[in-house]
Amino acid sequence: MDDPIEIARRRERLIARCAAQRDDIAGALRALRGPIAIADRVCSAALYLRAHPALVIAAVAGLAVLGRRNLLSVATRGLAVWRVWRLASAWVEEGMAFARRRGRGAGKS
Repeated sequence: MDDPIEIARRRERLIARCAAQRDDIAGALRALRGPIAIADRVCSAALYLRAHPALVIAAVAGLAVLGRRNLLSVATRGLAVWRVWRLASAWVEEGMAFARRRGRGAGKS
């Protein structure tokens, strides 16, 4: 049977080695964080398009009807309108939340 002190020393060395390996793995994964995030977004987009085939059909039909240059122009304008809509709706939601909070505070006093 092995010496208990030697077993304890070996255990400590193994624990230290495991900690060093965990640090090495964490460093390697940190370097891959960006590419993994991009791959995750691509997979999410593919799953979304797979769940909504009408969008793909509409894009292909638009490309066939409008042509590449006109479709890009329409898509750019549509993206701009969508961004403005998101911003405006966020502002309206914040305003409504503020009004609700203010209304509750006024009713209590």
